[in-house]
Amino acid sequence: MKLNYDFSRVTEAVDARIKKGILPGATLCVHKEGRKIFEYTEGYCDIEAKDPLFGNALFRLASMTKPITAAAVMIQHDSGKLNVTDKVSKYFPSFTKHKIGRLADGKIEFAGYAERDMTIEDLLTHGSGLGSGEVGDAQYAACPRKAGETLSDAAKKYSEWYLDFSPGSSQMYSPIVALDVAAAIVEKTSDTEYEEFLRKNIFDPLEMNSTGYRLNGDMCDRVVTMYKLSDDGCGMTRINMGREGHIGFPENIISGCTGLFGTLNDYSNFAQMLCGYGEYSGRRVLSEESVKRISKPHYPVGFAGMDEYSDWGYTVRVRQKTTPEVQELTAGSYGWSGAFSTHFWVDPVRKITGVFMCNLDNAGGAGAITAFEFECNVMRSLLENKQ
Repeated sequence: MKLNYDFSRVTEAVDARIKKGILPGATLCVHKEGRKIFEYTEGYCDIEAKDPLFGNALFRLASMTKPITAAAVMIQHDSGKLNVTDKVSKYFPSFTKHKIGRLADGKIEFAGYAERDMTIEDLLTHGSGLGSGEVGDAQYAACPRKAGETLSDAAKKYSEWYLDFSPGSSQMYSPIVALDVAAAIVEKTSDTEYEEFLRKNIFDPLEMNSTGYRLNGDMCDRVVTMYKLSDDGCGMTRINMGREGHIGFPENIISGCTGLFGTLNDYSNFAQMLCGYGEYSGRRVLSEESVKRISKPHYPVGFAGMDEYSDWGYTVRVRQKTTPEVQELTAGSYGWSGAFSTHFWVDPVRKITGVFMCNLDNAGGAGAITAFEFECNVMRSLLENKQ
């Protein structure tokens, strides 16, 4: 049976933003029960050159790198090479007796010792306290990732940092740091360089042939230009990033937090694998139990900033309730976004995945209006056109 859905509300929202000059271009797709039911591409790769956006354009994924790292960790969990409840100190012994810090007059002061050591699960659920607030921000500003610095080097450096809070006592997003440590543990337990591990265990099985940290061959010609939304939200300016995967990151740096380049179709394959509880096109990448752990709400309602609408799974935001004024995804849906306006979600109940690709800095990240519009407009289109 042919499925006929009217997604005009989705295309009109995208077109309106492009016409208004506040979105350079976007490419997006929706799958239902493993079948692509909608795909749309409009706008420009490069506005000044009038280069139209195309289907296999490469985008900087930013924090949509993190769910891939969570999958990598769970592959090792499935194989028995690690357990997510393990202390990080099992793999990097210096991760113990953590100091808690606080900022006073712009300087970090000692505020006591952590009540316990952090675990891998703390890293995955933003409950480690590592790089999760003003103390972490100050330390990263003083000592960011450097060219040639390996994941193991970065992890050892971070082990000396003050934490923003005691592991497990609170939660706060760790944008740059925590998932680097998780990726370093994957490297150590697999005895394989991290990008090679991803290629062998995730990218190749999922046919994510254009996803990686390095721009090789013709890939540089396929990367969309980065733009920045003006402070008043009424225009955009161009950002020249060269081959950097993230603003301020050295070229080719490997990170579990950010830095991957990828295409709409590649990431859609990853989302479909999650929707298939670890299986894609007859190939099993993750166990069903591991996908359930990734997508399970981790914190109790009301815990340290958690509300009744959303919670953390393993690097993904899990929706707790369906409310038109707040969000229209089915309860239990989960996903995440990138700082440059990429976004995805998985609805395991209705078996829907949605992926939105754009590269526009400072447009809201996980709170971007484009992500919210995409979710709402897709769900309204589906619910109004029940087949």
